[in-house]
Amino acid sequence: MNASAAVLLIHSLFMAQAASPAPSPTAPWTPMTRRLTVGLQSPRSATPPPEVRISPGMGTLLLFDTAVARAELEGEKRFTRIRLAGDTLTLMPSTSVEDSEELQLTVHFADGAAPASATFRLVPHPTLADRQVEVHRQARSADSLHAELIEKEEEVRRLREELARMEAAQSLPDGLTGMLATKHLDKNGVRALWLAGQLVRHPRNALNVTYATTYRAATQVAVAVECEELRGGAPWEARGATLVPREGTALRVLRVWQAAPTTAGMVGQLIVEAEATNTMSPGPYTLTVWAAEGDKRSVILGNVMFP
Repeated sequence: MNASAAVLLIHSLFMAQAASPAPSPTAPWTPMTRRLTVGLQSPRSATPPPEVRISPGMGTLLLFDTAVARAELEGEKRFTRIRLAGDTLTLMPSTSVEDSEELQLTVHFADGAAPASATFRLVPHPTLADRQVEVHRQARSADSLHAELIEKEEEVRRLREELARMEAAQSLPDGLTGMLATKHLDKNGVRALWLAGQLVRHPRNALNVTYATTYRAATQVAVAVECEELRGGAPWEARGATLVPREGTALRVLRVWQAAPTTAGMVGQLIVEAEATNTMSPGPYTLTVWAAEGDKRSVILGNVMFP
């Protein structure tokens, strides 16, 4: 290659490099909007407050779906700006926030619903701040909380009564003596009523019910259901039941008993015991017995009468 050709080649390369676009600078880190959900927590299942990252000199914007009355910020001196406007809180940390540990932020909502406040952990990071955080609050009204409280109190009352009965039963004799001592049996004894043809059987019952016998004592009633055929391949085991009259309030079921899960070709029995009252109707009742969770097969009997 002669000198003139070399000069021409160098000139061409230089011009091509000059004409090519300059490489674009690396795009800065663009933080995504984070979304957090806050709500009431049970003391037993309490989890740590949600985390929000903050960085020196970078503003963090918290957007709430409920107006905020006030905010309490731990280490306020480490922030150059703290501004609350309705449902928006702006935080601007100073350089001193780098040397701090986690700080705590608590906001108090203005509408009076529950939860009344929400707490967050502010975690310092040199650069990766959460620039915008949307906070969704799962609010509960006072009426809703009051209804749930009443329901829980009733459940606790029932459990205490059941515990008291169990503890009392441990110190009492078995058999008729125990029933007489607890006044479950009075001078009328136990009355029985055999039910067969008058029973109304649901066409999709899990078990082929042959007959049932109802019993009534001083404080309890019971339905003993006899069956001889299982419909469906999987074993079936009774887990819960209801006794609902045509008119009035359902009886309180005390226990559902089955010796073993019913399998194909097996003759079985299940017993449902409920609380009797002086004002309870003799019937007719509808007895519904269901299996374990996930098993949709059930046994439904109508026109159940008590003696």
